[in-house]
Amino acid sequence: MRGYKNTLKPLNILPPEAEERVHRAALQMLRDHGVIFEDPRALDLFRKAGLKVDDSDQRVFFPPEFVEEQIKKAPSRFTIHARNPENDVIIGGDNLVFAPVSGPPFVADREGGRREGTLKDQNDLVRLSEVLDVMHHGCPEVACKDLAVETRHLDILYWQIRLSAKGMIGDAWSTLRARDHIDMMAILFGGREKILDRPVLTGIINSNSPLRYDSNMVEGLIEYAAAGQVNIITPFIMAGATSPVTLAAAVAQQNAECLAAVALAQMVRPGAPVIYGSFLTGLEMRTGAPAFGRPESALGILGSAQMARRYSLPCRAGGVLTNSKLPDTQAGQEKMMMLWPIILGGCNYVLQAAGWLDGGLTASFEQMVLDAEMLEMTERFFAGVPVDEESLALDVIAHVGAGGHFLGEEHTRRHFKSEFYFPQLADTEAFDTWVKKGSRDSYARATERWKKLLATYQEPKLDQAIDDALLDFMARRRREIEATLD
Repeated sequence: MRGYKNTLKPLNILPPEAEERVHRAALQMLRDHGVIFEDPRALDLFRKAGLKVDDSDQRVFFPPEFVEEQIKKAPSRFTIHARNPENDVIIGGDNLVFAPVSGPPFVADREGGRREGTLKDQNDLVRLSEVLDVMHHGCPEVACKDLAVETRHLDILYWQIRLSAKGMIGDAWSTLRARDHIDMMAILFGGREKILDRPVLTGIINSNSPLRYDSNMVEGLIEYAAAGQVNIITPFIMAGATSPVTLAAAVAQQNAECLAAVALAQMVRPGAPVIYGSFLTGLEMRTGAPAFGRPESALGILGSAQMARRYSLPCRAGGVLTNSKLPDTQAGQEKMMMLWPIILGGCNYVLQAAGWLDGGLTASFEQMVLDAEMLEMTERFFAGVPVDEESLALDVIAHVGAGGHFLGEEHTRRHFKSEFYFPQLADTEAFDTWVKKGSRDSYARATERWKKLLATYQEPKLDQAIDDALLDFMARRRREIEATLD
């Protein structure tokens, strides 16, 4: 089982009365303004449940008691299964799961520079993620520009399955892509009936804020929920652009959008696994770009996690994000500003935890290993400070006495490996030694690190019959999809 146990008590950034006001504001939005769902199946489900549906703009109005009833059906904790059971992850409670960068159109490394992503680039990122133990779930994905847009979702998932034995993140954009990915995972696990109550795939469902889900997202949500797979429901709130500028309003609107989609998932299949997602950020008013890694993003994570706990829903934090174009000081500052509220807020699932640059436009090999080292440090933090006779070491202190040292003590030799975290990238050498070795900065050291790690990769064995079945499925679906384009 992969993942960390977050031993810290979650931080409630909202006082109880403020949390209640955010909750009630969300319910008021859902009751009075409603949410647009651009899908006839969704509208029909809501209509049959007795909800008011305005067909002129596909808007659904939610009674507060209905919303609260549906939320209670969603599980507070579940397992996402991988083809290697050792890579299963538990979502919810005090579990913290990290997943790598997903979705950028560009890739970058120090020697090759920034370029459009290809399948080879993606597969190398998947291999790198596979050997990084701190990447608990999912595989990196890039928008492979050397593949046909209409069918590349088939190739992307196939190679992820081939190259990784960890859990999978699927494509939930439209009925077609969602069904294809669910069907491919069903082949891997022995049929759809085998995965109906055994989630093996997650899909990202984004709202078109404010208060709207387009047809592709609704289609994906319905397909995943019906198949018993995980919907990560993530409104893309940019305060000042897609929500009011104030954080209170942004959190309340995000809450409303998320709860509406959770309700839909439960209507499709009661008990369908969902994750309450947040990608809340501010808007850089000077450029019009999302402002990742700012204090308001951190506060948004804390507020979102608190609301998820209120409803006993697992929480996804947007990720360890930055606007920086390089693995530099800005990247480190902004990423740490995002990571600490994730930890302090008790978030459960962190997509985009490693490798993200340039506001999500670039996946970086160097940034992947730099981020991984930062994430690994959290495990030592969760270990805390155990206090007992052995750890207090009064007998050792008495033995060494005043003015002595502890370097040669057996107690030191016994405990230093567990007491200290040993980084692979951070430099600790004397200045003269550092100069003699080439005066390399962290960027250069990260280049060396990811190449060494990639060289250690070994492809996990995939049953030949499953591989053949996947290739046959892909060939058939490629013919069917291409036929519709003629």
